[in-house]
Amino acid sequence: MAIIVIGLTSRVKRGFIVHTSSSQIVRRPKVKLTSYNVNYFHLRNPWIVAWWSLAYPGFGHLTLGSVAKGIFVFSGEMLVNYMAHINSAIVYSFTGNFQQAKDILDTQWLLVYIGILVFAIWDSYRITIETNKLSVLADREYASIIPTALGKASINALDKRNPWISAAWSIILPGLGQLYNSETIKAVFLLVLGGFILVFSHALQAIGYTALGNFQQAKAIVNWQWLLNFPSFFVFAIWDAYQSTVNLNKLFDIEQAQFFKNKYQNPGFKKPVLGG
Repeated sequence: MAIIVIGLTSRVKRGFIVHTSSSQIVRRPKVKLTSYNVNYFHLRNPWIVAWWSLAYPGFGHLTLGSVAKGIFVFSGEMLVNYMAHINSAIVYSFTGNFQQAKDILDTQWLLVYIGILVFAIWDSYRITIETNKLSVLADREYASIIPTALGKASINALDKRNPWISAAWSIILPGLGQLYNSETIKAVFLLVLGGFILVFSHALQAIGYTALGNFQQAKAIVNWQWLLNFPSFFVFAIWDAYQSTVNLNKLFDIEQAQFFKNKYQNPGFKKPVLGG
């Protein structure tokens, strides 16, 4: 039997129907905080997001919080880039070997790459415009922010962090800055992918040969197809960690302001005059 209650929503909890006033429902939350991740709305520059998608498809979505889509687009782009030999062709072009660059390119895969690139730029720009609108609406709704999340395996809480520390950890190894910010899903992706790039490009071995002064061997051992992924990947990890820390600090301030506004009396409140 269906029961319709106007102005109320119902949910079943331990066999009982619990009614919640519709005025208490948060239509547009500002933050989703879990024990392993934090996702939130805030105003972003759509051109910066689009630029990161141009630098490497998937980065724009990752910085927007669309982590699943970002990982999918990034992984697809990396596969297509590898099959088309785009990075190798770029290296040959930079060294003046234009014929070798032309010969090594697989034009069929190159056309697929162009499609993914254009989609990533357009879609990340579009999502930024829409999430900016949702951010404004969430601010107007002034929904309460729950600042802590306790899980069986981990904890997470909004607090003040130093953005330069998160950037420094990302310089040491991409993904550590995101781990510092408790953005675990993004951190694991960046750490694993960064490890793959370092291993397959032989970058660490090349650094070792360079430190010993054996530049010719360092040059010979490097896999440029993989290594050329690293500059944009490295810079993005640093920038993303820094700006995430800054915005998480702003969320901490917003939550504190909400708490004090709801908990303490307005200083302008006129106290009643007691009679003699």
